[in-house]
Amino acid sequence: GRWELRLTFSGILNDKLHGFYRSTYKDANGKEKALASTQFESTDARRAFPCWDEPAFKAVFRVTLVIDDGLTAISNARVISETSLAGIGKKEVVFADSMKMSTYLVAFIVGEFEATDPVMVGKSPLRVWAVPGKRHLAKFAQEIGSFSLSHFSGYYDIAYPGDKLDLIAIPDFASGAMENLGAITFRETALLVDEAKATRAELERVADVVSHENAHMWFGDLVTMRWWNGLWLNEAFATFMEMIAVDAWKPEWRRWDSFTVSRAAAMQVDGLKSTRPIEFPVEKPEEAAGMFDVLTYEKGASVLRMLEQYLGAEAFRDGIRLYLRRHEYANAETTDLWDALEDSTRQPVRPLMDSWIFQAGYPLISVERDGRGLILSQSIFRYLQDGNTPERKWHVPIFIRAGTKRGVVNRTILLTDPRVRVELPDDADWVVVNAGGHGFYRARYSPDLMADLKQALQTSLAAVERFNLVNDAWATALAGLTPLSEYLNLIDLLRDETDVNVWTSVIISCHNLNRILGEKQRDALRTRVRAVFAAALDRLTWSPRAGESELDRQLRGDLIGALG
Repeated sequence: GRWELRLTFSGILNDKLHGFYRSTYKDANGKEKALASTQFESTDARRAFPCWDEPAFKAVFRVTLVIDDGLTAISNARVISETSLAGIGKKEVVFADSMKMSTYLVAFIVGEFEATDPVMVGKSPLRVWAVPGKRHLAKFAQEIGSFSLSHFSGYYDIAYPGDKLDLIAIPDFASGAMENLGAITFRETALLVDEAKATRAELERVADVVSHENAHMWFGDLVTMRWWNGLWLNEAFATFMEMIAVDAWKPEWRRWDSFTVSRAAAMQVDGLKSTRPIEFPVEKPEEAAGMFDVLTYEKGASVLRMLEQYLGAEAFRDGIRLYLRRHEYANAETTDLWDALEDSTRQPVRPLMDSWIFQAGYPLISVERDGRGLILSQSIFRYLQDGNTPERKWHVPIFIRAGTKRGVVNRTILLTDPRVRVELPDDADWVVVNAGGHGFYRARYSPDLMADLKQALQTSLAAVERFNLVNDAWATALAGLTPLSEYLNLIDLLRDETDVNVWTSVIISCHNLNRILGEKQRDALRTRVRAVFAAALDRLTWSPRAGESELDRQLRGDLIGALG
């Protein structure tokens, strides 16, 4: 039969920023104030109340909070009653039942708060909450919050699963934000911003984080990974989807172009001997906490973008819709995602993606000309070539674009063998093997192919392809696979470069070189690169121009900073 377990327990608000904890701040008069908030992911719900604190144990939560008069209480669902308790200066706040969800998504927030007026997204009101005196900084977050929530509802073809959505700024918060269903908590700087005074980077940060957390309402809350080894199913998808939403909201920001910097950061870590697969065994709470890293988020999102571009955006989306419908209000594993994508697209997704999710590292694609074709070969990329590098093989979507006298020719192949020959048009002048920059791999071109690409650098290659060309050349030089002089010769060609992301890669590499070279070599490097930086700045102009883009303003600051 059915049993009911009742437990009476007590606890103390901690100041450790996890579990049910106390956050402090100073009000407009400098007086210290306190509020209470929760942070349960990954294994800290047990610090607040007795529970089976594992993601696969989902339940409906009915929350009642007794708080001081004058305070506000927020939880996962809407308030259904608020009753004053006569004579004791307190009130009882009762919330509606939550949907069936994991313990780490439960939230209670109690304190002095002010809210924006609600914006309706479908049938659900969306508000932004902040401590008194900061509500005026919530407008930008509410705009991207309502846009992204609506956008995701359409993309997934599933309505937002909560009955309301509160975005809550917490003064003391350990991470960027936490995707509690209906009550998302944020570090203040990730939610509140003065749009008139903020930099482009600050606005992007708020837009990214809000969109990321909203994406979790489906990936993470509605459908949750069965165990922490599958955390990427939550975080990689939320990272991928934040790019989808922000790019749709502000296409002039070119977020997929700037995501190449995040992809490169993941590749930098994944090129180390100490790297791990995206999905990795987890047995202890500290191991679960260790999964929140660049491999889960940025590498995971990168391989999803690669898969989306290989399958086609609509086919990929349809597979995601099937996955969510099959597992809503429940848990899933990586194999469940492959099943849905294969059933929807009729493509062999499992062998392709298993090589990226369960295998550490990524391939280096070496490219050589062979008569009227190309020879593509794959090997594992490692910065440290110590003679013990394992042999690994990936199923690699290769996006090829070749320039011919008749125009541009595009072709996509799936590289599954260590080496393959690909036919090219007879009159191909140049060829890129990571067209669009979507592949999570590096390319090393033979000297003759690299010479052709240098000729086409500013006329035929997209900004993201120029970024990859420069970043891959730097990485292979660091690994001792190509001469450093080849990388510096490539930098010499960037006097007309206008993309801020390309320059970000170059400036970082030059700073790193400056730290490791001897004094005479440093002087020679400075003279050489300063000439390139100055020429690029002269072309951009040293002073702002009327009507120039935010990206141009950002690039000018970066170049001036690099020149010192």
